[in-house]
Amino acid sequence: MSRTLLVQYRRRPLRGLMSFFRAAAWTNGPARLWLALGLGLLCSGVAGIVNQVVWQRALKVVLGGSETLSSMIVVLVFLAGLGLGAAVAARIASRSRNPMMLLAALELGLVLTNAVVAMVLAIDISETVYAVQRVALGAGIPLRLVYAVGAGATLLPPTLLMGATIPVASEAAQRQLGGRDSALVPVLFFVNTAGAALGAIAASLWWLPWWGQRRALLGAIVLNAVAALLIGVLGRARQVEPAVSAAKVDVARPVRVEELLGAALGFVSLGYEMLLFRALSLGHGPLPITFALGLTAFLICWALGMALSRRVGGSGGLTAGLTAAAVALAPLVLDWDAAREGADYGELGPLLPAAILYGIPVIGFGLLYGQLVSRRAEDWGRDVGRYSAFNTVGSCLGVLFFTLVAYEAPFAAGTSTVALVLVAVACVEWRVGASSKRERLHAGVFASAAVAGAVFSLSVGLSWNPTLAEDGTVTYWGRDGVVAVHPDGDVFLDGLWHTRLTEGPDGHVGRPYTWVMAAAAVLAHDDPHPKRALVIGAGVGVSGATLAGVEGLKVDGYEINQTLRRVLEDRPDQTLHALTHPSLRWIWQDARTGLALDETRYDIILSAPLHLRQAGSSLLLSREYLRLVKSRMAEGGVLAVYSNEGPGAQSQLVQATLAEAFAYRTSWYDGIVTIASDSPIEVTAARIEERMMREDLLYTQMSQLDRALSSDGGDGIQGLWDGPMSADTLPNVVIVDDWPLVEHPKVADALVPTRASR
Repeated sequence: MSRTLLVQYRRRPLRGLMSFFRAAAWTNGPARLWLALGLGLLCSGVAGIVNQVVWQRALKVVLGGSETLSSMIVVLVFLAGLGLGAAVAARIASRSRNPMMLLAALELGLVLTNAVVAMVLAIDISETVYAVQRVALGAGIPLRLVYAVGAGATLLPPTLLMGATIPVASEAAQRQLGGRDSALVPVLFFVNTAGAALGAIAASLWWLPWWGQRRALLGAIVLNAVAALLIGVLGRARQVEPAVSAAKVDVARPVRVEELLGAALGFVSLGYEMLLFRALSLGHGPLPITFALGLTAFLICWALGMALSRRVGGSGGLTAGLTAAAVALAPLVLDWDAAREGADYGELGPLLPAAILYGIPVIGFGLLYGQLVSRRAEDWGRDVGRYSAFNTVGSCLGVLFFTLVAYEAPFAAGTSTVALVLVAVACVEWRVGASSKRERLHAGVFASAAVAGAVFSLSVGLSWNPTLAEDGTVTYWGRDGVVAVHPDGDVFLDGLWHTRLTEGPDGHVGRPYTWVMAAAAVLAHDDPHPKRALVIGAGVGVSGATLAGVEGLKVDGYEINQTLRRVLEDRPDQTLHALTHPSLRWIWQDARTGLALDETRYDIILSAPLHLRQAGSSLLLSREYLRLVKSRMAEGGVLAVYSNEGPGAQSQLVQATLAEAFAYRTSWYDGIVTIASDSPIEVTAARIEERMMREDLLYTQMSQLDRALSSDGGDGIQGLWDGPMSADTLPNVVIVDDWPLVEHPKVADALVPTRASR
């Protein structure tokens, strides 16, 4: 890179980058190699984030275990692979005679590993996985250890390659392309992270919704192949002597303060990213677009900070201090976002300003990262690899701490913890630059006080859980999610309305999402006294308690969100004493895994855990899931599914998938509830009348509701029944694990009519 372009980059980083690529495109020699390296890192960044999104989603399906702790294990394995790859690259990059060819080999390795993953996704190995899990449970091996081993076998090979990318690219930039100023190191990070930002929005909003997982992986394979081709073809003839001997590389080097600060930065930046996702979810719902835009905003702001790092220069103390102040203001953004009216979930307009405001502190994280890594870089491959490895260790600690501890406290306690740790980082930076013993002592005292303040802030936050708002809303904070109970009894999970608590013993009667679903399933079953029932997504227990109103019926309930346990404990009267009901058995586990490992058969199964548009809803609506549910239904069993929340295409997809799995379907309450079975479903006036004459609590409630509806001029209970359903007008596309189409209503609206007409 010429001196003129380097000066321009320092003054105006983005314009300098554009000038650099324009010059490189028309220049022979090393400039073309710079261009190849930059474009290769850009493609690699796009592919990397696509890989991450698809791999983590696929592992939830293949390995099972969507609980928070199981998901945390997958993230930890992913980060550990990145850190280990960076550490290995720190040792081997300096030995290579052609680092660009080594980088091309890494990209080619990702092509091969991704191809293997794509082939695995193309076949159904779920029964094999579940068989292994059953054997492990029989041997007393914890299921989460099985998840960790499975995730490690799947993720470690590709993440090792991904983690080595930037250290090897840094080595190539220094030794093969003549880089001398460590200002270029943040440029490499910037280009790669910018590609990741493009990949985040592309994977979440286009590739996955329109293509599905396997085809999205094929897109990533193409990008990794392009990166390998660009870097390999132009760099194949540019060999250099190894920078150091193998013996010198293996000599242990003392840990430097920049590496320790890098670990601290990884801890707080990963923690803030988790808090950012939670805040956006509370304001805009746990939807695919929410997580996609949140991740994109995080990566763009990080990249901007990296680009600005050399212009700011100097110590990172001021950067850390200002970033701490910005993080401390995040709770005000949460309050402002929650107070806005008319913000429709899933709309980009209301979501974008919130994502930008939450992203402002991330610019500081990227800026501080760039300052530290460029200050640390002498032998670029070795030093960047070591710094990245330390940073990733901190990120792993951040995942553990914020999942297990900080997520159990209110949002403000989490941001206070991040801000105070950043203050401690600023004090350490001040101490490094201090010229006198007294100044170093003061800096150490202030840093210790900041860490103590972080511990105190989090302790206070944990003691204030749940929190009480001025309007009477009680909010329960937990690692599995945030539950808000409003004064009128409405219950929100992570920002989306979920259900309503009951007022008195009969306050829930007639509600479509709980009572009607349970009553419709019982009416559809030929036996007025079925023996076993299952509720998937037991929530606050109203559906399960309603089913338990049939004499002799034993009910199991799967619930993944253990934060709801506190609601059940605090409000027994409003949850029909579901937590302690003698006929109810609560199973705090992912239902899909539980069904696979427990072969109990049920007469009635209720499945209503998610909004159709919520991220992850397709995992409990797909063809594969329904086949699993069907295998756990007794002869003559019925399934009740929440199937309609507005957009017609989503409902059509659910109905088409049910029609493929079951021979008979009927719906209730304008399609909100669908009953499916392989046995004929008879809902006649005679059956309803016969059931209402029985003394079971549920049948008594039916009789009371029937009289109330009839007195208003309606047709009683039978007026809630829509009738049998036909498959003649359904589309020929169904929900599958590989394609989460139902989670994207706008894409479904565009695709389903086209598919239905074929």
